[in-house]
Amino acid sequence: MDELMIEPEADPNSVEDFAAHCAHDFNNLLTGILGNLELMENRARRNGVTLFDGYLEGARNAASRAAAFSQRLLAFSGRATQAPVRLSLHTQIMEFADLQRAQDIALNVELAPQDAELFCDPAALETALAELVGNAQEATAAQGSITLRTALAGRELVIAVQDTGCGMSEAVLALATTPFFSTRPNGAGKGLGLPIVLHFARDAGGRLTLESRPGSGTVAQLILPPAAAH
Repeated sequence: MDELMIEPEADPNSVEDFAAHCAHDFNNLLTGILGNLELMENRARRNGVTLFDGYLEGARNAASRAAAFSQRLLAFSGRATQAPVRLSLHTQIMEFADLQRAQDIALNVELAPQDAELFCDPAALETALAELVGNAQEATAAQGSITLRTALAGRELVIAVQDTGCGMSEAVLALATTPFFSTRPNGAGKGLGLPIVLHFARDAGGRLTLESRPGSGTVAQLILPPAAAH
């Protein structure tokens, strides 16, 4: 498989600051939109008007998707992070796997024989893993398997998400972590998934590696220092 190793950057990227400002302004706009939608729904309910229920529901759904995108912008910018804490690697992986299975996502889990502790923001770790599993789920299109595994490699902790999906060409792999790059048609993808994962790896003092080839699936690895290294 072709492999891409993404090293952490020393300084924040200017596009991350721009994303944070956009998310802040976007949230302010959404507050007004959602507030007015609620007022419209309440007035329609009081007057027994149901003619516009479908339109109001469509507007609410669109606003919810916009709010989710705003949160992803914040995650990408690093402004949504919390203070890091010591975490059990096994506990975090199993709790995450349970959440995924509750959403009917088939996920195989292979834990290293020995547990270890890492030092990071648990919410940011969950977000990064969700992005990797989401990418794997899309790549497999319900026709392949997704495996989440942990390993201890020397003094480093490895969290890997491997799928048996379509894989990526060398050209796509080279751009995979570029902010806002997407292979989805008509710009349907926001291109923030892997940049969010990369940002988490950098904040946790680790790195992200990607290995992929068309028709052979993808392996994404978060390689992180143990808690004792902090």
